[in-house]
Amino acid sequence: AWAAAAPTALEAAEATADLRPRVGRARPLAERSVGWPDPGATSFALVVDALARPVAEAGEGR
Repeated sequence: AWAAAAPTALEAAEATADLRPRVGRARPLAERSVGWPDPGATSFALVVDALARPVAEAGEGR
């Protein structure tokens, strides 16, 4: 499941670049932050991607 979720999480993080922030730390930057992916979504996607292989390998040993 992690391996399947990783590409989707990375895609979703990239898709946040088109959004204009209304709340949070990026809100004061509003228009200047459009075109940049949300850092929280990006870091979450990277964590999911990094965990995908080790989790799959651990499951193979069962």
